[in-house]
Parts: sequence; structure tokens; C-alpha cells
Amino acid sequence: MSEDAPDESTPERGPDEVFCRNCGAVISDQAEICPECGVRQRDPPKSSVDSAIEDLFEGGNPFVAAVLSAVFPGLGQLYNRELEKGLAVIVAAFVAALSALVLIGFILYPAVWLYAVWDAYVVADRQRDAAGQAESGTED
Repeated sequence: MSEDAPDESTPERGPDEVFCRNCGAVISDQAEICPECGVRQRDPPKSSVDSAIEDLFEGGNPFVAAVLSAVFPGLGQLYNRELEKGLAVIVAAFVAALSALVLIGFILYPAVWLYAVWDAYVVADRQRDAAGQAESGTED
């Protein structure tokens, strides 16, 4: 057998080693990237901040939806992925704010604001419950 000929035997791996999923080289089971071929073996670890931000932007958190609508009416509806309703609430809040010039807005704007906060919370809560039921495989 010449030196250039590939070794016919299967490489032996130790207790803390695995085979690369691309080239088959024996590597440490903790390796993120294979030193032989450079292929990533697993996803990089996520930080808790990344997980928290991902959870916030997924939607379905009633508290976040309510706070967004409290900051600006309609944002909670957009967060809940209700584009038409969110835009309608934004327009209603704008009209109510403009109507403050003729004093009716002092009643109308708080009513729109309260509706936006309440609706954003209720819808996000309902969506979260529906997602939880879908994950567990149960239905009402």
C-alpha cells in the first residue's frame, strides 16, 4: 500500500468525539466547526437577550401588546399582526387628537386610547391561548 492511498479502516472515535456531519472526520463533540472541512456542526448558542427579543417580536404577549398601544394607539394591533385594525385605530386616534381643537377630542381620544389598549391585550391573550392549544394538540 502506498502512502497516498486512502486508509480503508474506519477512524476510531473516543468517548468525547463524534464524526463531522460533512466530511466524517473525528472531532470533539463540543466543536462548533469541523477543523478539517470548516463546516458548522451546530448553531451558535443564543444568549438570553436574543431569546427575550425573539419572544417579544414573535407576537402574542398581551402585556407587550397593551404597552405598545398605550404608547401609541394602534401599535399593539400591528404587533398582533392585525394590519387593518391597527391602521384604523391609528387613524381614529389621529382624528380624535385633531378633534381636541374643538374640545370633543378630550373625550374621544381617551376613549380610542382605552379601546386600543384593551383590544391589543385581549387579542394577544387569545392568540397566545390558541398557540398554546395548537402546540399541545388540544382544542376546545
